[in-house]
Amino acid sequence: MRPVLTAVALLLAGLACQGPNSDAHSRYPVDTTTIEPGQQLESAPGWYGDAVIYHIWVKAFADGVYQDGIGDLPGIQSKLDYLQSLGVNTLWLSPIFECAYKGDNMHGYDTTDYYAINDRFGTRADLRALIDAVHGRGMRILFDFVPNHTSTQHPWFTQGSTRNDWYVWKGAQPAGWGLPWGGGSSQDVWKPNGGAYFYTSFATDSLADLNFYNPAVQAEMRKVQAYWLDRGFDGMRVDAARYLCESGPGQQADQPDTHTRLQAFRSLLDEYSTGDLHPHPGGDAAKHSAKAMIAEAWTNDASGVTPYYGNGANEFHMCLDFSAPWAIANAITKGDATQVSSLWEFEQRTYPAGTRSATFDSNHDNLISRPGTQYGGAKAKIILAEALTLLSPGTPILYYGNEVGMTGQSGTDLNLRQPMDWAAVATQTSQPDSILSWCRYLIQARRAYPALRGGYTTLSTDLGPTKALAYLRNAGTERVLVVANLSAVSQTITVSGLTGQGVPAGGPVQAILGDLKGQDALSGDTYTATCLPAYGVRVLYVAGTGFQTTLHGDLP
Repeated sequence: MRPVLTAVALLLAGLACQGPNSDAHSRYPVDTTTIEPGQQLESAPGWYGDAVIYHIWVKAFADGVYQDGIGDLPGIQSKLDYLQSLGVNTLWLSPIFECAYKGDNMHGYDTTDYYAINDRFGTRADLRALIDAVHGRGMRILFDFVPNHTSTQHPWFTQGSTRNDWYVWKGAQPAGWGLPWGGGSSQDVWKPNGGAYFYTSFATDSLADLNFYNPAVQAEMRKVQAYWLDRGFDGMRVDAARYLCESGPGQQADQPDTHTRLQAFRSLLDEYSTGDLHPHPGGDAAKHSAKAMIAEAWTNDASGVTPYYGNGANEFHMCLDFSAPWAIANAITKGDATQVSSLWEFEQRTYPAGTRSATFDSNHDNLISRPGTQYGGAKAKIILAEALTLLSPGTPILYYGNEVGMTGQSGTDLNLRQPMDWAAVATQTSQPDSILSWCRYLIQARRAYPALRGGYTTLSTDLGPTKALAYLRNAGTERVLVVANLSAVSQTITVSGLTGQGVPAGGPVQAILGDLKGQDALSGDTYTATCLPAYGVRVLYVAGTGFQTTLHGDLP
């Protein structure tokens, strides 16, 4: 969740959970199914380094069960052919568990039951079918885990047995507090209820923070985690990871105790790779079922994310890279690659070995507009944004619809959560130069060449970072060169410093994506990309023995 949830907070504050009625009962029946521990996809540790993650906003993706205009779990299952053809191999679902608010901007971060499926999305049986279908294709699936807070309609909050100890309370509204990310006042985070005040990180009286100093809360959240991992999920994205523990005003984020709680989550995850915990039908099916977790540790300062990797083996495998969307946008809209290359260099230099930054160019929150809006519908710019995301040194996350250039203006969450444009998918599928086709080429390249999942080095160009970006990806003896034109006109770009990075002087160059224009070899230490189109990108194989084929030439 995002610091400053203005639109969502207003909706939550002004609207209660939709009450039962005969139509709702007939359309959304009570779920009487069960979901037993299920098949685990065999996975080696570190699989997330080879992942291409597709982020699904479930409500908006595909309506497959109730024909109510609301996306659901059977709808996702019906689109697995499409997702597999796109090339993604891991799905991340927005929150699917029972929640309080069921209106237009139903988001699911207001949990009322961590063990029940949101009735708008289907049943436990539907989830079981989806997980099995995803695993049957060798793909993985992640759930959105929301441990920091629940809805104030959760039974834990409304029942006396848990209300006082499972949440954070004060007898009177304390002074000197503010929002955990800065600004605000005590009135924002301490809300009156029943003669006392409860703490809420997100400044709404509809969400209450759980008390992670209570061992019972800690144990229950580990139980929730284990319950869904047992049922086949391959990992989880942890919402609001910075805010689990608050020890006083100004000490509401990034606390040492928060890291301790997160390390307990990681410890449980790691047990699945040993097969020692949670045996499954048919034997120790958990063996080799390595799980992964992604942090939403929202800060635009990459250094602020670093502690959430811990020592590289005891906290998160990946952290969402909230600096990347703006860095990529600055490269394309302002003609300045300095921010993105500096970011990637910092991450390579700083983050522990074996961890990954999770790169994206937009998501469901009010961070930035979708590329389709950010770049005014300009196809070449949108494709370049997707290229810099999918060819980044992190693990890329593709937000649903961005692969066809869907629009969405930041400022209101709902703008970024509109129904998937399946008509655009149908149209662009047959167009070899469409945004969708280029996303397929880029994903295919990333999955085919280990170098595009390996190390990263920024290279110098004769035009400098205001007009061009060049970088080298590497794995073993394989080297892949990426050259991007950041200007609105065709340019010839000379890249230098290649031989110092394991590329043979004067060696051959083969095009994975883009045209060679006769430049099929290095000139000593340099390579010249001739007549690279405006906002164009070329992906070139410059060392190794694994070249396969040219996927597509330059974008016309």
